[in-house]
Order: sequence, then C-alpha cells, then structure tokens
Amino acid sequence: MTPALGALRRLLCLAPVPAGQSPAFLRDRLIVLPLLTVIAFGSLSLAYGDVHGDSSRIADRTGPALVELTRAEVALDQAQKEADSVLQGPELIGLGQTYPTLITRATQNLNEAAQSPALSAAQRQGLQVVSGLVVDYNGYIGTADRNRDDPTLKKAYLSYALSMLCETTDGTGSTGSTGGAGTPAGCADRTVRGYEATTIQDRIGSLERSLRADLDHEAGWGTGPVILAAVACAAYALLAVGLFRTLTFLKARFRLLSLPLAATVLPLLAVPVLVLGTVQVQHGQAAVRRIADGGLARVSSAAPAVQLSRTAGTAAAPGSIDELQQRIAGAMRRAHCAGWAAVTGFILPAGLFGAAVTGWALLAYRRDYVRVPRREDFQ
Repeated sequence: MTPALGALRRLLCLAPVPAGQSPAFLRDRLIVLPLLTVIAFGSLSLAYGDVHGDSSRIADRTGPALVELTRAEVALDQAQKEADSVLQGPELIGLGQTYPTLITRATQNLNEAAQSPALSAAQRQGLQVVSGLVVDYNGYIGTADRNRDDPTLKKAYLSYALSMLCETTDGTGSTGSTGGAGTPAGCADRTVRGYEATTIQDRIGSLERSLRADLDHEAGWGTGPVILAAVACAAYALLAVGLFRTLTFLKARFRLLSLPLAATVLPLLAVPVLVLGTVQVQHGQAAVRRIADGGLARVSSAAPAVQLSRTAGTAAAPGSIDELQQRIAGAMRRAHCAGWAAVTGFILPAGLFGAAVTGWALLAYRRDYVRVPRREDFQ
C-alpha cells in the first residue's frame, strides 16, 4: 500500500489505530470530523434548499402564471365566439354585456400574469405586446359593432379582429383566409398550426410553452442538486464511520463514553426523514407538471365548454380551470411543501453546531491525553 493511500485511509477513519498512535489519531479526528460535518450538512442544505425552493416557485409563481394565461386564452376565445354569434346573427343587435365582461376578464388575467415573478424580462415584454394586441383587437370588434348596419364594413372589421386573434381558416379548412361568401372564417385548429408567434393566441401559446419549460426544469431533480446530494451522502457515510470508530476508540482506550460526540450522531438520524420529505415534495412537483402538460394544455382546445370561474360556495366543474387550479394546489398541499421548506434554514446551523461540539470535545480529550504521564495505561 502506498503511503498516500495509507494516509488517506487513516484520515477517513478506515485504518486501524496502532499502539502508541493515540495522539495522532485524536489529532486527525480533530481535523477530519468537523470538516466532514460541515461538508455533509452544507451540501445537504444547498441540495435541500434548491429542491424546496423550486416547490415554492411552482406553487406561488409558475403554476399561477400558467393558470392566468390559460384563463386569458379561454376568455378571448369565448369573447370571439360571442362577437361572432351576436354580430353575424340574424338580428342586428349590439354586443350587450357578455362580450365586454369576457374582454375585461381576459385583460385582468393578462395583467395578473404580467405581475407574476415567474416571468423573465423577455416573457414580460412578450406579454405586454399581447396586452397591446388585445386592445387593438377589442377596438376592431367595437368598430364592427358600431357599423353593424353596414354588412361590408362589419364583416371587414370582424375579419381584421379575427386575424389578430388567431390563424384563420375558411369553411374549406385552408388557413390564412378571412372567409368567403357563405363560409365564415374561424380560428384554425391549434394542433396543426405553426409555431410562429404572430397572433394573440400564438403569442400566448408561446409564453405558455416557455413557462411549461420552466416548470419542467423546476420539477426535475436538476444536475446541481444531484451532485450535491451525492457529495452529502458520501460525507455522511464517512462521518458516521468516523464517529463510530472515534466513540469506540475512546471507549477502548480512555474507558470513556463521550456524550458530546454521541449527541452529534442525533442530527444524522434526521437525514433519512429529510430525504423522504424531499422525495415527497418532488412527487408533488411532478404531479403539477403532469396537470400543466395535460389538463391546462388541453383546456383551451375545449374553450366553449370550459368554465372560467364558478359561483362562490359551489363545487368546481370537472375539467374547468378552477378544478385544475384546485388540483395543482392540492398536489402541493399533500406534499406538505411549506412544512418541509421551513426546515431548510436549520440544516446548516445544525451542522456548524455539530462541528463545533465535535471539535471542542476532541480538543479537550487530546489535551487531557497529552497531560497524562503514563500513556501506557490507556493502551
């Protein structure tokens, strides 16, 4: 065995302690055990904080922002259908209260999404463009309403508004058309539409895809936390071995049961509990990702049947945005994310305190051992 490997085994408490080497053993433990404690608890604190920080961002930022964008998209789709049914109907009547209510609701949803900390500067700028397009879209619909007695102007402004909202298709299924006689234009099927963000729906869809990508990143384990967790596991294993061998050494050589060192073992017993809590939180994050990629992604395709909001005191309808929002909140609540996240601030202080106690105890034992005139009594 090379001297370097032997020194490494000795420092990691993996080598037996020869007779007469007790001072050197205590000196090595005085350096290694506090250092391993700091590394183990520091790595665990960073990895744990990263995972639980992601859960906070999902619950308070990314998830709500996605819900608000979906609400805005559905409200705009329903507003367009309301305008079509009223202005292209057999009776020449005004828009009434339903259309303005839907537009106001969509504007509020966009504003709430824009205020979310989940959005980056580029995403927030894109959302501001969408809000401006909604104002222009509403202006075209209002002009069509004011010219409802003139079929030509009314149809022209409705076509302009529809082309701002979405990629259009006529009754034959060809996209980009504003509709011919007898074949009113409508929004193209979003599953066959391109990804160039030009219309309102395209831009909202692009923002939703960007936020879902952020959600996928937040709900995943990530390279950094995995590396930190591996370092923490290795350090904890070496620390446990080192504490056990040190306690055994003190019992055999000093006839001493070290209560301070035994107490530093107690925080190690909490590590499996924290690991289980982290796995539980990550499962909650994965459930939110499935809801976002599934329910929220499909809800706009069934916009006419989607319930935007519900009356207070009534249950959310299955498939409604409220029901999906409740499922997101329920997934994070069942994972007890807030409770587990509250532990983050105690991990590193516990490690530093344990390192200080370990260093103080070993320094005292080494000092007392050196003062003993007959070391052979302890060998």
